[in-house]
Order: sequence, then C-alpha cells, then structure tokens
Amino acid sequence: MMRYIADGSEMARIDEYAINTIGIPQMVLMERAAYEVFSFIVESFNSDAKILVVVESGNNGGDGIAVARMLHEAGYKVDVYHINEVKKQSDGFKNQYEIAHKLNVNFIDEIKDIGYDVMLDGIFGVGLNRRVEGKHAEVIQQINALSAYKIAIDIPSGIDSKKGLILGTAFKADTTITFELMKFGMLIGQGYEYSGNVIVRHIGIPRQAVDSISPCLYTYDEDDIDRLLPSRHADTHKGSYGKIGVIAGSKNVAGACLFSAEAAYRMGCGLVKICTVEENREIIQSRLPEAMLITYDSADKQSVKLALDDILKWSDVIVIGPGLGNKDYAKDIVKTTLDTFTGKIIADADALNIISENKEWLKASKADIIITPHLMEMSRLTGIKTGDIKSDKYNIAREFAREYNVVVVLKDSRTIVTDGGIQAYINTTGNNGMATGGSGDVLSGMLAGLAGQGMEAYEAAKLGVCMHGLAGQEASVEKGRYSMIATDIVKSITKVLDDYDIE
Repeated sequence: MMRYIADGSEMARIDEYAINTIGIPQMVLMERAAYEVFSFIVESFNSDAKILVVVESGNNGGDGIAVARMLHEAGYKVDVYHINEVKKQSDGFKNQYEIAHKLNVNFIDEIKDIGYDVMLDGIFGVGLNRRVEGKHAEVIQQINALSAYKIAIDIPSGIDSKKGLILGTAFKADTTITFELMKFGMLIGQGYEYSGNVIVRHIGIPRQAVDSISPCLYTYDEDDIDRLLPSRHADTHKGSYGKIGVIAGSKNVAGACLFSAEAAYRMGCGLVKICTVEENREIIQSRLPEAMLITYDSADKQSVKLALDDILKWSDVIVIGPGLGNKDYAKDIVKTTLDTFTGKIIADADALNIISENKEWLKASKADIIITPHLMEMSRLTGIKTGDIKSDKYNIAREFAREYNVVVVLKDSRTIVTDGGIQAYINTTGNNGMATGGSGDVLSGMLAGLAGQGMEAYEAAKLGVCMHGLAGQEASVEKGRYSMIATDIVKSITKVLDDYDIE
C-alpha cells in the first residue's frame, strides 16, 4: 500500500482526528512516541551513556521529557534542559513535566559540555512556521557544537516541515525518529541534510485518521512495485508488449537514443525502433543490434518527413528529445509528432526546450503526454527561477500539469510526478550517484517501456521513476556513487526486476 508523506499542517489534522474524532487520548500517543525514541536509544547505547534532552514547552517537548523519564527509570544518566522561552505550555508538556519531577528526573539550569554521549532534540515539532531566533537559536547552535550523537524527535527543530528550509537555524541530527508518516520537509533541501538517518515509527494512529486527511503526497513501497508491474503471460509474442519509437540523437550525439532504447527493452517492451540521423547508424547497429533503425538526412526535409511518418505510424509509444538538438528540422519533428501522434509520448531534453517556446503545442495535442523536465528545463517551460521551483515543486508541477493536460515528472533529488490532481507521487528511491550524464535518457526509456506494456501514462510515470531510482541504487552497490555511469543504471534494471515475482 502506498505510503503517504505529510507536512506539518496535514500531520496536525491527522493527530486531531485520531484524538478528537476517534477518541485516542493524546497522552497515549505521546507515550507511544516517547517509547519508540526510548527503544532506539536503548538498542543503540549502553546504560552508562550520558544523555542530554533539550525541550521547549510544546508537545514535542512533552515527548522529550517522557523519553528522559523512561531512560531515567532504565538507569541512564539523563539531564533535561527546559529552554522555557515559550510561556504557553501544552497540556501534554505540563503532564509530562509533573510526572518527571515526581520521579526525580534531573533538570539542569544551563548546558555544559560534560561529555554527553547522546543529545536529544525535543524543542520544536513539525508545526514550526516561523524563524528561530533569540534564546532558541543560541541553544540550538550550542548543542550543535557539542560532540555527541544527535537525535531529533519527529523533525529537527528549525526545519520547515513543508519546504525543507532552515528557519534561521536548525538542529543537525544524526538520526531523526519521526512518527507515523515521513514528513515532506525531511526529504528535500536542507531538511534532508539536517535529518540524517530517518526512521519512521508507528505510534498507534489508525489508518482511518490518515485516510480522512489523505495527504497530498505519497510514495511507493516494495508491495506497490510487486502489485503494479505489468504481468507477462505465456500466450504472447513481441508485439504484445508494445512498440516503442525513439526519436532522438543528432550528429555526434548517439548515446542518448541508445540509453533510451536499451532501457525500454530492459523494462520489458517487445520492440524498439530508433529514428535518428544517418550519421548514427553504425554506432547504433553495433551497440544495440536488437533495435530496429530508420535514419534520415537532417539537411533533406523529404528524408526527415519519410522517416518521421514511418515511426509515427509504427509506434504505440514515442520517446522524443534526448540528444535531438534544437535546429529547425528538430523543431519540425517535435511539432509534427505532437500534432499527429495519438498514442503516448514521453517528451524529454531537447524536445522540452523546443516546447518551452511553443507551449500551445501541448494543449493542441491529442496524445497522452509525459514531460520529464529537470529544474532548468522546468524553468524554461514556466519562466520561474529554479530556486523558486525547487522550494515549491509540488504546486508548480501540479499547476503546469493541470494547465497543459500532461503528466509532469519534475526531476530532482526528490522527483515529483503529477497529473494535475490534488495528490502527487514523490520519489524516495535513488541516490546522488545518478547525477550523471545520460541518467535522464535512461528514465525516458523506462517510462516508455512501461507505457508500451499497457500502463496508463500517469501510472507508468510513477512506477518508472521509482524503478529508475532502484536501478540507481543497485548500480551504486556495484560501482559506487562516484564511479557509476548511465550504462550501469541500464544494466541494473535487470537486477531490480529480478527482485520481483512477475507472472
């Protein structure tokens, strides 16, 4: 079942539903949350570890005090520092504070470097939406400077749970233990860096409470991949699994179409035909003899027209753009494809740059279109600066998808896939070794391979992005993140598919 990703406001509404509608007492959830953090510490550190817990007066601080009390009862040396700059205390905090004092948990008046082994951040939770300043900023900077293993409760204090931004200053965690759902702000930007290793622990919030809110973002787990992968049947032939046309490459640029074509094959499609310039014939036929080939003379309009007519009539799915260039003949190819093809189109790379100057072509097209821009390409398409896109990927991608009736795969370290609806997919697979030339061409071929096997455009885009990241993970195991290249990602598709039982 898909896993939701929540921001702070969504999580607050889920908590409220669980407490007020379903009737689970807040203290029960707080105790469960505290116990999960306590269990992690006990599993990771011996009882002679010195532990500092830093809290403020909200429910995140209540979680922190509850953890301190459990550690105290288990025999750990625990100090609690209450910043106490927020005068309004939550009910959960008050209750935990009173319990801890009755059990003689040690509260300290100032933080000193006395060789703490573990430092626990219970200052601010996921609801923080203002800049961290004054005493809070001073304390966070002070504890960041101490050389202890740092654990954040639910989210590092100072991280915006919606945009992953640092709100002035933030706690830099080695591990973050978050509750029930992953928080969006910990997957992106500085939030990803500051969260360290993120562990999601369940604290008893019923699925009904989550479903009642239906957060805007979700991701896939292994069960989803097993469920969604197209099945293969005994009574079939190569035409049963789709005919993929790859319109790509230009003079001295053959690699892009090869990556897309081979990736489509590796994902299980039946037939691939590459349409490219005549200069690429020899390298393509020697590197990927399985692919059919039709070539054209880019200086001869009639030659281009005949080749394009051939592949558009033959194909179920078209990949267009990788390495295509931006010369006039390339612009004509993109326009004709969008005007006449009625199957599924994956538009990537140079096709997107051409479309950015002619966005009305998207609205006029009768095809099911997936566009796969990276941030700079999305900037050209929208006129919005890359930094602004990165900090608001969901809304910008969704708005573009809705306006132009396309599926948007907005590529980044955390790729967003949207068809313009309220809910969108965010990818959590992959690694930074995939930041290498040709990786996007591999993705376009993988999406086409799935679409050719009958998947709807939006479903193929989501699953393809997920599988692309998994292939990147496999490649990094063998080659390492520094040394892996696009070819390694293509080769790793086989290993990823072998991990799932496809009938």
